[in-house]
Amino acid sequence: MRNMMKSMIIRSGGFGVRAVFVFMSLMMTIAISPRISESAEVAEGLSMTGFVDASYYNNTLAETNTFALDQGELDVEKTIEGAGGLRVDIQHVNTGSSLTTDDILEQGYVWIDLLSGLKLTFGKFNAPIGFELLDPVDMYQYSHAMVFDNGLPTNLTGVMFSGGSGMFDFSIYAANGWDLIYDDNKDKTLGGRLGLTPVEGVNVGLSYITGKEGSDAGEGQTSNLSVMDIDLTITMVENLIIGAEFNSGVFEGMSAVKTGDDATWTGFLVMANYAFTDKVALTLRYDQFHDAGGARLGGGVDETRGAFTVSPSYAVADGFNVLAEYRLSTSDKKTFTGADGKAEDNSSEFAIEFTFSF
Repeated sequence: MRNMMKSMIIRSGGFGVRAVFVFMSLMMTIAISPRISESAEVAEGLSMTGFVDASYYNNTLAETNTFALDQGELDVEKTIEGAGGLRVDIQHVNTGSSLTTDDILEQGYVWIDLLSGLKLTFGKFNAPIGFELLDPVDMYQYSHAMVFDNGLPTNLTGVMFSGGSGMFDFSIYAANGWDLIYDDNKDKTLGGRLGLTPVEGVNVGLSYITGKEGSDAGEGQTSNLSVMDIDLTITMVENLIIGAEFNSGVFEGMSAVKTGDDATWTGFLVMANYAFTDKVALTLRYDQFHDAGGARLGGGVDETRGAFTVSPSYAVADGFNVLAEYRLSTSDKKTFTGADGKAEDNSSEFAIEFTFSF
């Protein structure tokens, strides 16, 4: 799963949390005060959105079941027409451990509007790579595919140049590394995505990211990590969304199967979401991940996993949705551990999720 100076992040966690809540209070005061919002220019272009995500989850093999507040998020954006703006995504996310400043601030960036619709972004932003998006309100089912969890970065901290015209859109970026606020080596990770919309309702994206990962301090080791990703979205048929993704990566010298070899992997997903009515929809997805280097799925062996997911959903009201998910995961190795400690080659999961966005 997705998970530099970790000690610095932890030590600054208390200050970070206090700063976040001071910032939230300030933004909410600006937003709800008629006097300020009507008279102060700072309130112009200010928007606030967010969501709450709660769930019930059951794993039959591990014999676990739990209710959870998976995520709560408040997104604050301030724009200045013709100049740029800023955005901060403040969240509580269920990590299973103590939250750091990195967890609480999902995104935080400023951008500058350039000529011809071009934009320059500085800060921490969601990685522009892959088919599936991060937040639950942007997903068609409860879980992410294995490509998202094991083959891609979630967030990047750095600078990005982006834009688009006609059938093309693009983004080019330089970042500290995969999901790093602070760089832990002297090299930068580079990447980008080129999007193509040849006809209305079809979009293809080609992404590539490469750079040294790992700490070069003390006895640390850095190795080059490179990923190529192709995503496809088709919306040509009314009420039907078809998505697909292919992912291939190499982490040099980091194989868990044979010391010194490269850790390589390939993965893909195919999915379809069909809205039967304006309230009822169904998502079907199949994803597969071949972890040849044994370093991505955590099993330490050359392994291929597949997962079939079915997820019906119901729109209770505008912004208020409930969905159920059943996911069956299988492997060509016995890498799933049951409640009795025995290794198995399959695992079943079930979830019910409620999301409310505003």
